[in-house]
Amino acid sequence: MADERFFLIYQEASDEECLLTIQPYKDEQSLAEAINSLQAKQIDEYTIIQGKKMTATLRLAVELTEAEEQE
Repeated sequence: MADERFFLIYQEASDEECLLTIQPYKDEQSLAEAINSLQAKQIDEYTIIQGKKMTATLRLAVELTEAEEQE
């Protein structure tokens, strides 16, 4: 299918923030280059979806509690 593409989904996290990325790629070569770049950053957990152009809805739930101070 001409409209099919690959979607690469991965997460980067640090002590300060967490970033979820969903990136579309039109061909396998550009997808392979992106995966090589992730592996260079030592990101080895990702998801690949193949399909037509999609839209995304983000639902996020965060529960915050007051942190106890440690001495």
